[in-house]
Amino acid sequence: MSRGPLLLCALCSSLAACSSRAALSGDAGPADAASALDASGDATSGDGNPQADANGAGDAATQDAPGFAFAGCPLFAPSYAYNVDVSSLTPDPDSQSYISSLTSLAPSIAAEFPGGEYYNVVPASQPDVAVGTAAYYGFDPDGGFFYAGADAAATAPIPANVVYENAGTPNADHHMMVLEQGPCLLYELYASNPSSSTTGWSVLVLWNLHGSPEIPASYDIGSTTQAGTPLLPGVIWPSEIATGEIHHAIDIVMADDAIMPCAYVPPASTVRYSGAPAGQGIPYGARLRLKSSFDTSSFTGTQALVVVRALQRYGMIPTDASGESRSVFRLGQDADGGTLDQTDMNQLGVLTWSDFDVMPLGTVTHPSGCP
Repeated sequence: MSRGPLLLCALCSSLAACSSRAALSGDAGPADAASALDASGDATSGDGNPQADANGAGDAATQDAPGFAFAGCPLFAPSYAYNVDVSSLTPDPDSQSYISSLTSLAPSIAAEFPGGEYYNVVPASQPDVAVGTAAYYGFDPDGGFFYAGADAAATAPIPANVVYENAGTPNADHHMMVLEQGPCLLYELYASNPSSSTTGWSVLVLWNLHGSPEIPASYDIGSTTQAGTPLLPGVIWPSEIATGEIHHAIDIVMADDAIMPCAYVPPASTVRYSGAPAGQGIPYGARLRLKSSFDTSSFTGTQALVVVRALQRYGMIPTDASGESRSVFRLGQDADGGTLDQTDMNQLGVLTWSDFDVMPLGTVTHPSGCP
């Protein structure tokens, strides 16, 4: 799923953004979820104020999200978009139009296997090393957003035995994730052709796992995903599946023709890859929730069913597009070599877009200058 030049375009752009508000629909029960989804849109209004645009810590950081702890670290604060329960929300008024568009443009959904994503855990004492990267930015431990630019002296606690996606394979996606215990900082890197584990990277993004971070819309930049979201929470991990529940939304990597041009909603922070005709497809950052009526009577095993329950409670978020005609989930491999059961996970291939509803989109941002 190579997309290097397109990602670099997103990273190097610094365009002004304009926003339009779409109607929200929800009742008193799910209003907290609706307001959480929409409030993040208000927070990324594009005024360039790191305190207003980048809620990296703040009050929400005083309580960590429930669920699986990655090396003792949470997957961001409960208020973070991925952690918001959307099971009771009323679908977006235009939900059926989005679903019909996706069905026409790119009907196939699949669980990608074998998984190629890894995360590395290092102690707080792990020494930092210099990292050669074209861009470096993210969230300080205190929650503030920083943008160090292209020539910054970037460092990260990358161990000598680090593992990452497609290591040694040229002209392919290379994602690296390093989780630092203690402060719970997540270092994510991306490149299509890194020259080593510490050189030749396109971007290094630092995330505070205790916070609720969204890259300020005024920067109009991506991250290690085209949408500008963190990678770690969107991957389906064997160790998390083994607990029996996933307590957050899951990423979906969309087919080329399924991303709406020049449109995104939080938690996405940009869009540059948009193969759908104007006004069709789905924006980056949208939430698609699996219907509670979805029939799992033919499912065997347990792993795919864990994913189904997460999709019904938290949904899935489009954060990337690939060169394929199908849309796929990201599957991970644990550092100890643990993998998901291929036969079990392949059952997710029965999913169709008509099994989903689109949640209220909130603020839709249209970057100026977007072709």
